[in-house]
Amino acid sequence: MMKKTESSHVQKETVIENLYQHVEYLSVKIGERHLWKKGSLERTANYIESAFTSYGYSVWRQTYPCYGEEVSNLIVEKKGEDEGAVVIGAHYDTVPGTPGADDNASAVAGLLELARLHREAPNKKTLLFVAFANEEPPCFGFPNMGSMVYARHLKERKTSVEVMVSLEMIGYFRPERIQNYPLPGMNLFYPRTADFIGVVGNFRSSKYISLFKKGIRKHSAIEARSLTGPEFFGGINLSDNSSFWRHGFKAIMVTDTSFFRNPHYHQETDTIDTLDFEKMTEVVKGLHFTLLEM
Repeated sequence: MMKKTESSHVQKETVIENLYQHVEYLSVKIGERHLWKKGSLERTANYIESAFTSYGYSVWRQTYPCYGEEVSNLIVEKKGEDEGAVVIGAHYDTVPGTPGADDNASAVAGLLELARLHREAPNKKTLLFVAFANEEPPCFGFPNMGSMVYARHLKERKTSVEVMVSLEMIGYFRPERIQNYPLPGMNLFYPRTADFIGVVGNFRSSKYISLFKKGIRKHSAIEARSLTGPEFFGGINLSDNSSFWRHGFKAIMVTDTSFFRNPHYHQETDTIDTLDFEKMTEVVKGLHFTLLEM
């Protein structure tokens, strides 16, 4: 059954093409995506909405005010048979001065492909695919951060969320030994080559860290490594998963490890030509089949 699903839903070349198209539109055609580049967040939201719509989804725009502008989270829902929901999210904004190919067009592209792949695939849990506004400073950690707005909404509605999966930079991979870590000595236990995907989170979410690491390893050709720790450790709280922790939900982050690997982080050099779309495709494939098995 899994082989049939794989052949009918995950054609590697199609996924590579789609990922490239999304990253190109976001990082090249739009470029910087933030409140201070007039119209850029709206153009980005329109593109994401049109992609979701083309896959047959209805899109809810959760619009709210921020620094005198209106910004929106974009949410699509694929109902499941069982109780509980899984939120898969990625932020679509950038810091000023960067086209944000890896941070975070790569993850938005992955989010859109996961939504497409799951459109015709069975799912037991309800899947909520969410593109978040305003993850970057000055909104990070504040009530006007997009994921904070959405997590608060879910808590107020008493939505049963099994886990939130934050996709945060999933496109930068190198065969060289350039991988760094937050503490000296960690390279004794983790690879120095920058060619794996990380699955990280807090202690409360450890079950899902293990589940997604094993799932990615089982269903893709990319190595997955995990880290479970206190929320303040090693940057594991520096994405939208932290908003969900703040509101009492379990949440994990899937990441290429960001500034521990990518020298273009928050730079004007964070461009599409630095990304590895074959590896990105393996990450998407691993996530897709892990979600199917949930």
